[in-house]
Amino acid sequence: MPTLWLMEDQLSIELVRQLSPDRVLLIESRRHYAAGEFHKHRIAFQVSAIRHFADEVRAAGFAVHHYGLGRRPYLDSVSAIKHLVKACGDSQFVVIDPSEHHCAVWIDSLADAQAEALGIEIRIEPNTLFLTDREEFAAWAQPLKRPIMEHFYRRMRTKLGVLVEADGSPVGGEWNLDKENRKPAKRGMMFPPPLAISPDAITQGALKDVERVFPNHPGTTEGFSLPVTRADAERAWDDFVKHRLPQFGDYEDAMLTGEPILNHSFVSMLLNVALLSPMKLVRDVEAAYRAGRVPLNSAEGFIRQIIGWREYVYGIYWSFMPEYRARNSRGSKLDLPDWFWTGKTEMNCLSHCISGVVERAYSHHIQRLMVICNFATLAALSPQAVNDWFYAMYVDSHDWVVTPNVVGMGMNADGGTIATKPYISSAAYINRMSDYCQGCRFDPAERTGELACPFNYLFWTFLHHFADRFKNNPRMTMMLKNAQKIEADQMRQMMQQRKTFIELHVRGKAYRP
Repeated sequence: MPTLWLMEDQLSIELVRQLSPDRVLLIESRRHYAAGEFHKHRIAFQVSAIRHFADEVRAAGFAVHHYGLGRRPYLDSVSAIKHLVKACGDSQFVVIDPSEHHCAVWIDSLADAQAEALGIEIRIEPNTLFLTDREEFAAWAQPLKRPIMEHFYRRMRTKLGVLVEADGSPVGGEWNLDKENRKPAKRGMMFPPPLAISPDAITQGALKDVERVFPNHPGTTEGFSLPVTRADAERAWDDFVKHRLPQFGDYEDAMLTGEPILNHSFVSMLLNVALLSPMKLVRDVEAAYRAGRVPLNSAEGFIRQIIGWREYVYGIYWSFMPEYRARNSRGSKLDLPDWFWTGKTEMNCLSHCISGVVERAYSHHIQRLMVICNFATLAALSPQAVNDWFYAMYVDSHDWVVTPNVVGMGMNADGGTIATKPYISSAAYINRMSDYCQGCRFDPAERTGELACPFNYLFWTFLHHFADRFKNNPRMTMMLKNAQKIEADQMRQMMQQRKTFIELHVRGKAYRP
């Protein structure tokens, strides 16, 4: 069989065994990592995972041609392919259909327009690393004004036979137990940390290469302890199922100072590069529930994230790209303030969440949605600028998962395709679901004045400004009614504080102590 060229998010030994190629081609593209200005943790994770995967493929009996960051003449995929053709005579390549739209467009261009000049032939095989068929999903989603995730999720549960009874009804009588997954954590609670892996020689080499080749990229490689092999990925997964999954449901939406992971799985990056497979995770969780080791709200909550939300956003992405990324339904256009790259802001919740991203290239989903994206929406930051930041800064980022989550779910800039309302809140939600407000100089109960939390006046002025747009949305009725009760003088004060805040802390870019 021709050479199998795998991308950095296709590290599946099952794919290799199924296709049984003459050789596997792996490329660490300097140009790709440089163009995205990715966090050093993200690059280090992918580079180390690629290098360990190369050894895994060799151990399985397949030849590997691996172009690493250390090989200076081969800065990108095209130069690596040119070398391979010249050195080995390879001319036929098989590519798994990329998960990212821009990569798929580039591969199509390479196959159609440049293949003859390179002296190669490229055949594109379907991507089987997801559970969702792109065309089938698009046929369902595109005609609908709002393709509801819950409807898709129930179909997937039934189709895959996950947590369903013999008659097709949901185990426990309800499809969705999200209402049971909203307990706030309390200061002093202890959560088992995720499995930390000491960098081996291969990973240490990857860390050095990343620091050398990308010295000015955000973040650092210090403290790197992520799993990068399939064996360690499975160990990390087993550790989550045993130690954190049982209480995952209860505290799924909680945030706590000094607890960056809580009971979250912290395996999204492993799943997104194919070191773990989605159905293994789903079946393991279902088995843990049926064995009595995990309560139903935890099992269902996690499974919904995989066969519900993850597969749903993948389908949404491929149904509406490339125009989806450019959507900006409210015309928000402000660029990100500089403190998005430092975490140095007086708002303790944002400082805590963004500092975690700067340090570890990670924050869990409620921090992403209800703190960072909540602020970005209320402050009228550009959805595309926020999307680019998430794509560059998170270790688990890929365009297919970031874009629907930021432009759609996070900022409601897609016109309501994903979410029927924007996920926004005042300081009250953050105060209820976290302990961040206890360490902040701002008062979550104040709307105006020197101690007023910016989330408060940003929230109420946002509702005031967009009242006409949301007036026919039943899910916004209560918020809008509460906004209408605010006295005109207080609303004027909040409008002025909003203007001052935006000028100093957003347009002004820098941190103002």
